[in-house]
Amino acid sequence: MTNLLSLSNLRTQFRTERGAVKAVDGIDLTIEAGETVGLVGESGSGKSVTALSAMDLVDDPGEIVGGRITLRDTALATRLLDEFGNALVPYPSELIDAVAAISSDLRAGTHVRDTSAEIRAIADDLAGVADPADLASDLRTAADRLDDRTAAEAVGDELAAALDDAADGFVYVDDDARARIRDGAEPNDVEISDGVVDVTAAPEAAVRRIRGGEMGMIFQDPMTSLNPAIPVGEQIAESLRLHRYGGQKRDSWLNGIREILPKVGGRDGDNEVMEEVLRMLQAVGIPEAKQRLNDYPHEFSGGMRQRVLVAIALACRPNLLIADEPTTALDVTIQAQILDLIDDLQTDFGMSVLMITHDLGVVAETCDRVAVMYAGEIVEEGPVEEIFHNPSHPYTYTLLESVPTEEKERLTPIEGNVPDLIDMPEGCHFAPRCPWAEDQCLEGEIPYLQHGPADVDHRSKCVHEAFDKAAYGTEGVEAGTEPDIGETLLEVTGMRKYYEQEDSPLDRVLGSGGPSVKAVDGVDLNVRERETLGLVGESGCGKSTAGRAILYLDPPTDGTVVFAGDDLGTLSKSELRKRRKDMQMVFQDPMSSLDPRMTAGQTIMEPLKIHGLAEGRRRERVFELMEAVGLERGQYGRYPHELSGGQRQRVGIARALAVDPDFIVADEPVSALDVSVQAQIINLLEDLQEEFGLTYLFIAHDLSVVRHISDRVAVMYLGEIVEVAGTDDLFETPKHPYTRALLSAIPEPDPLADTGDRTILKGDVPSPINPPSNCRFRTRCPSIIPPDDLDIEQERYREVMFYRQRLEAGDVDLDAIESEVRIEAETTPTAVADGGEHAALFEYFFDGPLSGEAEAAVAESFEHLENDRREQAEATLRDTFESVCERKHPKLGESDHPAACHLHDEEPE
Repeated sequence: MTNLLSLSNLRTQFRTERGAVKAVDGIDLTIEAGETVGLVGESGSGKSVTALSAMDLVDDPGEIVGGRITLRDTALATRLLDEFGNALVPYPSELIDAVAAISSDLRAGTHVRDTSAEIRAIADDLAGVADPADLASDLRTAADRLDDRTAAEAVGDELAAALDDAADGFVYVDDDARARIRDGAEPNDVEISDGVVDVTAAPEAAVRRIRGGEMGMIFQDPMTSLNPAIPVGEQIAESLRLHRYGGQKRDSWLNGIREILPKVGGRDGDNEVMEEVLRMLQAVGIPEAKQRLNDYPHEFSGGMRQRVLVAIALACRPNLLIADEPTTALDVTIQAQILDLIDDLQTDFGMSVLMITHDLGVVAETCDRVAVMYAGEIVEEGPVEEIFHNPSHPYTYTLLESVPTEEKERLTPIEGNVPDLIDMPEGCHFAPRCPWAEDQCLEGEIPYLQHGPADVDHRSKCVHEAFDKAAYGTEGVEAGTEPDIGETLLEVTGMRKYYEQEDSPLDRVLGSGGPSVKAVDGVDLNVRERETLGLVGESGCGKSTAGRAILYLDPPTDGTVVFAGDDLGTLSKSELRKRRKDMQMVFQDPMSSLDPRMTAGQTIMEPLKIHGLAEGRRRERVFELMEAVGLERGQYGRYPHELSGGQRQRVGIARALAVDPDFIVADEPVSALDVSVQAQIINLLEDLQEEFGLTYLFIAHDLSVVRHISDRVAVMYLGEIVEVAGTDDLFETPKHPYTRALLSAIPEPDPLADTGDRTILKGDVPSPINPPSNCRFRTRCPSIIPPDDLDIEQERYREVMFYRQRLEAGDVDLDAIESEVRIEAETTPTAVADGGEHAALFEYFFDGPLSGEAEAAVAESFEHLENDRREQAEATLRDTFESVCERKHPKLGESDHPAACHLHDEEPE
């Protein structure tokens, strides 16, 4: 296969008062056509800067200071040659690549003995071919100067200047096409068999043709990437108009006014553009796209917003998609949906993908090849199976060892932090943190060594052919011990937390009269002494609200919370304040939960002052706490922005420990952290529990972390607990369909794992303002129970229930459905099945055939719907398809492993 994107000796730096930050420091990376390449590493390793550099999107004070970025795209090269008169480079791309690499190495101070011979060999290759800039002479001069011991940096500068003169352009073509164009032929009249565009040398006007058109990008946070003031349909259309309909216009105040002012009769090609927008929204799974074209980003759920970003990135059918942490902020179920979507679209469009993430499970499941990045360098690269099963760089191995798995009783984090990339020392950048570092690692340029089978390209930037992996993580680490779990410490009964909707300040006094947000709706829980109870579920299910209500930080609306024998609801404010000393919280985001104006020491000391503790020795007590959580004394006077993410989280934990609590609510304490820092915090929480006898309520949506740290797990969905069990029992034999779906969606950090039977939930968590009746999961449940007397497949029944939900919500637009089915039929002519007069509706709502009573009932509902008899349509479906799940509320039993599901109703004694 051919390389689509090539990064050659790429160097990107950011100017600061302290010096140049070498964010990307001489990396080589290729992506082949149709390939998915994963770029992994800790935060600060340079992954996102690499992505921005690839699209030439680095802002001041950053700049690409060396290397080349080339995109192989013959059609694009032809268009750019036709549009830009001076675009053609009169030399082969491979030759310029070779000279540029040598120049970059020399300028960086890298000079090997055979460099001058290599330069002369390139000059000899120019013999007999066109050499309009007399590059061969410049090359021989450079080789002579190296032999005369001229400084390598100076010769590198001279070679760079010679290249600037020789490669006066940015489009490379094959030899025959280059000769014809040089002889005066028009590019459109020449058959170009191979075209390459140098993105780094191209003018901004040309690069804009590439961004969005040939290279698309999905950014990490959809809410900061989407314009809140523009409908999503228009945001997708913008990319299409820019690259495929009318092209780009020159930046000027006049063209800006033209874009703002409404067009008389509409924009040129608007009908075609909106047809394309509908196709894209349909492709990314937005239901009834025509109805949602004019919706704004805030009207979409998190998963749907991410789908809109995918639609924008792929609207112009780019050859390369760069996905920068596309699932980091998403729940495991939504993450599975988005990854499945990207995989399907890659197959449909035949594009390549650069997947940037620190989630090794995502990489294992989606990538063909992996590049591991550390401190601006690629330290290991190879096929995904090789990287995961034969890691050959110590950094890769230690990253994998930080991932929680069921086999590990104790995680092994990487000591230390990623360096600040200013004035980096010679040798291996990972050496200060490497357990296998030797003297030879600290000097000179570290070579790439080949690993694995001879026919596999697996390279590692390390002096070690091999290292003793068996010894890692064994010294000074005791095996985890089973906690001595005691009596019940916390008991929650019937706890509810409702929020009134307030449209004006007057509503706070008189009440809004509108429906309440039922964030927590009847939770029963108990937590025993020295136990860790994991509380899991998707965002919006009420986990964090439940944690705050338990601590009476936001008192519950109803129910009782009994802690150590005290009903917290009966305590006065002063009594509650005293009792809260025994109940503390570690918050999710350490940066937003720490006061930026207070130092680490002041933050930890604050609860001591509030509760009047350790008078006369508070500073010493703070130092004791800092030592307990692994902070150094020198960090006492540092502000939050001067600490790493892991250090900030340790400050939050020390603050919670300051008052010597018995119970801690840990609300997503590791969700924002790299896998290595995550391992440090998990180990710390386990050590503190053993040392101080702590009890935890551990709130998270990362089930692999929950499995590692928890003794029991409670699963929460839309304000209710739906299943509770011991950790091993829950993970090995989950009962509730929601639990099974959550566990199924966990990315496996093993590319050889079988994930073919994965359950991917459709839709998002319903609104807690008006939750579904009785079983709240029934609107998404893949195992919803059909009527006993109805003969229907489970998958078809699920589709019927989705159709019912859409109908009852008034979310069925017949015009939009017919438009989408027509568009699909144009793309895939065999798409519409034989469904009689309602063929389009059957095709839209069902992936397979219905029969008998089910088919007749659905057809009758379609007939009512088309004749504007919506209520009769709803009644027809309800009479035929009503499930026990919507008639009867499932109860959480009292067994050791209860599940609130009619599939597991406990028989009364």
